[in-house]
Amino acid sequence: MLRIFFGTDDLDRIRVAERPDMSMELSLSVHALVSGRCDPRFEIWRNRLRACWNPRTALLFDLYTPSAIPEFLTVRRDPGATESATAGAPEEPLRDHLRSVGGERQLSAFARGVAAGDRRARKLLGNVTADYQTRAIDPYRRQIETIVTTEHGRRRRITEPEQVLGSLHPAVSWHRPVLSFPLANGCRHDVRLDGRGLLLQPCVFGPRRPVIARFEDPRQQPVLLYPARISGPLQPEPEPTPSRTLTALLGQTRAAALEAIATHGPCSTKELASLLDISTASASEHATVLADSGLTTKDRTGRTVTHRPTPLGQALLAGHLPTPPVEPHPRTVGALPG
Repeated sequence: MLRIFFGTDDLDRIRVAERPDMSMELSLSVHALVSGRCDPRFEIWRNRLRACWNPRTALLFDLYTPSAIPEFLTVRRDPGATESATAGAPEEPLRDHLRSVGGERQLSAFARGVAAGDRRARKLLGNVTADYQTRAIDPYRRQIETIVTTEHGRRRRITEPEQVLGSLHPAVSWHRPVLSFPLANGCRHDVRLDGRGLLLQPCVFGPRRPVIARFEDPRQQPVLLYPARISGPLQPEPEPTPSRTLTALLGQTRAAALEAIATHGPCSTKELASLLDISTASASEHATVLADSGLTTKDRTGRTVTHRPTPLGQALLAGHLPTPPVEPHPRTVGALPG
C-alpha cells in the first residue's frame, strides 16, 4: 500500500499535466513488454513493433523488474538528442535504480556496465533507447498527445482538487489528508509531500493502477502516473511526419519545429520549446531561421512572440509547392487588338 500524505498547502499545488511525458511513456511501454501485459488496445502497436523488432532492444529489459521502472530513459523530439541525453543520464539516480533491480535479481553484464558508468555501455544504452523510440513512440506521438490533452481537459472541468483525487482511479482511495492505493509488489510505503504538491500525469502506456515517480528527491515535485482513458486502439500515423525529404532539407529539429507550428500553431516560443523538448533559446533560434526563410511568420505582443506557418511552409509539409497566380500577358505597346 502506498500512502501519500498531503500538507496544508499541497491540495492547492495539485495540477494535471497538459502534455504527455514522452520519457515516461517510453519507459512504461517497455515495462508493458516486460510484464507481458495483454491489452487489446495495444495489439496493433505490439504487432507492428514485433514486425520491425530490433533484437538489441531486449537489452532494455535488463533495467526492469515487475516493480522497478527506470526514470532515466530520456526522450527528445530528435532521436539523436535522445541518444545523447540517455547516455549522459545523471549517475546517482541511475545507480540507485540498478541497485534496486540488483536487489531482486542478478544484474546482466550490460546493466552492470551501465551502473558502473562504462562508456561503451552508456553509449549503447543511448543508442538502443533512441532506436526503440523511432519504432515504438514516434509513430504514435500525435495520438498519445491527443489522448493526454483530452484527459487534461476532462480533469480541468472538475474544480475541486479533492474531487480530482477521488475520481482518479477505482483503486485509489482518498480520505483527507491521505491518498492511498495498493502497490504491485504488495509493499507498504509512505510519501509526505511537505509542500511540494503533486503533478497528476495521465499516461497512455501506464499500468492498470497508478504509479508514483520522482518522490525521493525533496527538491522535485512528485508525479503520480495514472492510466488515461483510451477510446480505441493505438495506431500509427499513416505517413511519417515530417517527411524524410523535409528532414534532409531542414534538419531533424527544424523540420519538427515547422511541423509543430503548423499542427499546434499559432504558438509561442515557450510552447514551441515544450513541444520539441528543447530549450526556449534553441526554439527561438530555429523559429527565427524558419521565419527568415519565409516558412513561418512571427508576431510580437509585448514580450511574447507568436509563430504561424506561411502558405509556403504549409505546402512544404504537404509535399508540394503552392501554385503561383497566373498573371495576364502584357500587351505590346502600340499593338492593335486583333
